[in-house]
Amino acid sequence: MSIPSLVPLSSTAWAWMHNSTAWGYSNCGLIASEGQALLVDTQFTLAGTRQFLDAVEEAVPGVEIITVVNSHQNGDHTWGNQLLPEAEIITSAASAAHLCEEISPEQMMMLSRSAPTSAVTAYAAKHIGGFDFSGITVTGATRTFTGTLEVKVGRAAVELLDLGPAHSAGDVAVHLPEDRVVFSGDTLFVGAHMIVWSDSLSACIAACDRLLETGATTFVPGHGEITDRAGVIAFRDALARVHEDAASYALSGVELSDAVRLVKASHAGKLAHPERLFTAVAAAYKEAGAEGSPSTVMGLVEGMAQLSAE
Repeated sequence: MSIPSLVPLSSTAWAWMHNSTAWGYSNCGLIASEGQALLVDTQFTLAGTRQFLDAVEEAVPGVEIITVVNSHQNGDHTWGNQLLPEAEIITSAASAAHLCEEISPEQMMMLSRSAPTSAVTAYAAKHIGGFDFSGITVTGATRTFTGTLEVKVGRAAVELLDLGPAHSAGDVAVHLPEDRVVFSGDTLFVGAHMIVWSDSLSACIAACDRLLETGATTFVPGHGEITDRAGVIAFRDALARVHEDAASYALSGVELSDAVRLVKASHAGKLAHPERLFTAVAAAYKEAGAEGSPSTVMGLVEGMAQLSAE
């Protein structure tokens, strides 16, 4: 089990850090000024979100949480939203539209507690089985935007960036210009391979460029440790190398399953979850117009699970 902590980044910003590459342990953000606060994401479970909220109260006693920004709709970033019924919940229009396609807490519980009789159920039990999704009511955004949106938290100016599809169907980054801090959500993974749910690996690379264009020097990823500009560049360039090889295999007519194994052999390195490269290769194949890529989330999960089991 991860033991998270609230890490100060500036006089107005903190990061709720797990420093973990394990599934489900996502990082969050806190921006507080003059008695008001904005949270970047919530946690996978109600218990995890309560732990985060307790840390917020300890760091900034009596603060009023007026806003929650969801970086995207995956449950590990949103399933604690219900504990903040008075807050405005903001995400991009593309992210909000994708909510109906997300797996429910009940389905996640059933999948992760099922007997490990297939590659998928064994994978889910291993990586998600330790979480308790009881009591969760999925709570979506109350406000959406496109492009950019500026919000104020006390005296702190916060810029929300609609990154479009990248990791997910719609991703949002939270930028504090005065502090040169960005909360990136899952457009960045540090210490682990990225999951590409959006069918576009090139969009993931473009999202990294957008993060760098902010001029920020501190980046809080959705998972893993806090990084700097060099870390974002290294992450982007690694994605670009995977994209180059995968696209070449697609254009050469290599079967997806064979291409995935070739890419894994060349690019797994020491990062956690090399099986996630399946999603990156599948995205590159779709972009290249090649046949055989899975068309559903469960198809991608099955591909990862089978690659993990090899």
